Amino acid sequence: MFKVAIIGPLVSVERIQSVIEDFPSRLSFTSFTYEKAIETIEIVKAQYDAFDYFLFSGPIPYDLATRTGLDSAKFFSIVLLETGLYKALLNITNQVRKPIERLSIDIINTSNIVDASLSQLNLPVKEVFVETFDAAVDYWSLYEHHVRLWESGKVDAILTCYPDIMNALHKKGIPADWISTTKLATRHALEIIDNHAEISFLKRSQIGVCMVHIDNLLYEHPTNLSYDIQFTTLKLNEELLLLSREMNGSFISYREGQYMIFSSRGEIIDTFSVLRETIGRLERAWNRKITSGIGFGDSALKAEMHARKALQLTQRESDTIIMVDHEGKVLDLPKDQYDESSVHHENYLLELLKAENINIQLFDRIREVIRRKRWSAFTAKELAFELKMSDRNTQRALLALSTAGIIKQVGEEKAVSKGRPSKLYAFKEQYT
Repeated sequence: MFKVAIIGPLVSVERIQSVIEDFPSRLSFTSFTYEKAIETIEIVKAQYDAFDYFLFSGPIPYDLATRTGLDSAKFFSIVLLETGLYKALLNITNQVRKPIERLSIDIINTSNIVDASLSQLNLPVKEVFVETFDAAVDYWSLYEHHVRLWESGKVDAILTCYPDIMNALHKKGIPADWISTTKLATRHALEIIDNHAEISFLKRSQIGVCMVHIDNLLYEHPTNLSYDIQFTTLKLNEELLLLSREMNGSFISYREGQYMIFSSRGEIIDTFSVLRETIGRLERAWNRKITSGIGFGDSALKAEMHARKALQLTQRESDTIIMVDHEGKVLDLPKDQYDESSVHHENYLLELLKAENINIQLFDRIREVIRRKRWSAFTAKELAFELKMSDRNTQRALLALSTAGIIKQVGEEKAVSKGRPSKLYAFKEQYT
């Protein structure tokens, strides 16, 4: 299921929910209501990573959401159509029960429906006061604007984009109605999100192939013994097999130093940073040049063909991994997918590790496991299992890292049986 956050004032969110009840889809919805539209910015920032899409009740919260600086590809708005203005005009005419000749309207400055709508109607409206506003406006200033026009006898009725303004005007006995989005526009927005979700699902389920090429200089050097060659090959295979497990893929060694991992597009993209870290660590640990290319396709044959093309392109460029999509085009990933956030080259860290006689490769392996498992805290036994090391050697490594000031003890794990509770460790923030 794809998760959608609905954001808007309570009355709008309730109308959207009434449409959702009759809308079968692959989407699940969570509602967030606000009292003031400006609250949209904080809601979106707080919930951005938790949802696949955001549905805004209208152009006002949508405009504010775009000001967060976050990727707006996840943002969808219910469009304010002419029918919304027509409905408000019909309601206000029914309220006053006479022709309306003078009208005050407020409308967001990104919309032009007022002129377009009124020009198509044969109405006796002689004068229209249109007040455009920015999405971040203090909307009570609009209320005061409408009240001044009414009290000076310049208007017969008021149309507003804010239900709170309409209710406040009603309390003063002023004819007013709310320019709102319609159920038809709401359903259309839901259909658009559902289509995007279907396309996203199909893309993520495409077959993906990750090809890894390791230089064969080890095998050509006359001084290398057969044991050394076999040991190195086995260790490299082990690391790549673990990478395949992270990708939920199938691992194949099809030639000396050449490997393929078959998985899905979604899994490979989600674990792209793990692939980069693994390649970097193997290059440092075994002093080998390793390149990788990734291809996607609707069939295994097509995905493999695109992966070979990606591998060739990667070998021409340094320090990069090329991806080729199902159409044979080079794929640009979001910038955050390329963030290695690595600190292993920083001199002060190297000095800390050297002082405690800690191997940089072991440090990288420990840090990679913690990132991959997304542990906020961990025990020596948990880490030993992931590293395939003995508990004793793992505890020694953690003691050295603790002495170096790289990790810290953050508590103890409650013992489930008799015995001492296990210590909980965590990396200090600057080393994660």
